[in-house]
Amino acid sequence: MDYHFAQRINTLEASPLRENAKKNMASSSAISFAYGFPPTEAFPMNVLREISQKLYTKADPESFLQYGASDGYPRLRTLIKERLHQLSAIDNEEEVLVVSGSTQAMDLAVKVFCNEGDVVLCEEQTFSGAVNAIKGYGAIPVPVPMDLAAESIDLEALETILKIDSRVKMLYLIPTFQNPLGTSIPLEKRKAIYELACRYDILIFEDDPYGELLYEGEPIPKMKTMDLEGRIIYAGSFSKILAPSSRVGFMMAAGPAMEKLILAKQSADSHTNFYWQVVLAEYMDYYDFEGHVAQLTILYQEKYARMLHALQTLPNNKLTYIKPTGGYFITCFLSADVDSERFYDYLDEAKVAIIPGNIMSVAGKGYEHSFRLNFTKPTLAQIDQGIALIGDALDYALAPAYEGVI
Repeated sequence: MDYHFAQRINTLEASPLRENAKKNMASSSAISFAYGFPPTEAFPMNVLREISQKLYTKADPESFLQYGASDGYPRLRTLIKERLHQLSAIDNEEEVLVVSGSTQAMDLAVKVFCNEGDVVLCEEQTFSGAVNAIKGYGAIPVPVPMDLAAESIDLEALETILKIDSRVKMLYLIPTFQNPLGTSIPLEKRKAIYELACRYDILIFEDDPYGELLYEGEPIPKMKTMDLEGRIIYAGSFSKILAPSSRVGFMMAAGPAMEKLILAKQSADSHTNFYWQVVLAEYMDYYDFEGHVAQLTILYQEKYARMLHALQTLPNNKLTYIKPTGGYFITCFLSADVDSERFYDYLDEAKVAIIPGNIMSVAGKGYEHSFRLNFTKPTLAQIDQGIALIGDALDYALAPAYEGVI
């Protein structure tokens, strides 16, 4: 049959992030700094096993194996609201919708608010899943330049775009421990961004999948805490602090927006995996979930420190990096005289998987000299070995014979 696909699907491509990581992980001996995965030891196996046994031996099957409400398991929604208020001082007057990961939250937001041809502004390097969600509904992702010294989008550039482009409907941000850059927008910059959103009447989508994993310094208030107009859609996820396969995420929005988001959710998948919702609610109600998150922070903090230490041994005239204060990722920058293609070829041969900057950019080009590293999944030994091989790749990309030195 000669299929005639909808135009919207023809604009999409396979996730470059997943395709790149899959290619580099073909060998079992590969060292992966590519995937944003938790390690096996991060999973609270004993507690999850105990909760499951309790459900299957003591609970009414209807309570966890039947269809559930589209907006989510009521007890879990209450617990999420209480937790957001307690940990982040987010006002719990707005409602919470349980979604299938924060990626679905972005998909639903674009579906509800954007027509074809509307513009969604993004940090110039950002999560590729969000970019695909924007494209999937015929909206246009437009990059906003970064002010890396300030760890923020460039506010002057942002206002210039808002002044000249009336199509802008939404600003997509990962303000805390940004993916891939690891940056965190300072409080004053967050306030200024919100003021611009109010002035030019656009929405902000605050994506916060990593925000609880702080390793240094003090937490920065969420942008949602300053939202007096229902202008910010806040999204979070339990993928990074419980288990990715649960696909339990959430979004918070003002009443009129939430009504439409629930309708969009109903037509997408009826409801998020109900079994995992019940398991998570049990965990939060009867076990030490906050203790689990604290242990995760300790685990990741050690790996974070180990990777930073290893990177410090590399020559800073060839490679620099942004030091995050939390999250999952560190972004590195090659000096201009490093041949990026030669650098990546060496790492492919050495079976060290990283994510090149172009893959994590809105434009898909122009970021050949940056790459993302994940430190949560690899072991300490793999971090040491992998960063040493990155050092070898730097030498290879600057080899005198290649430079034409006689």
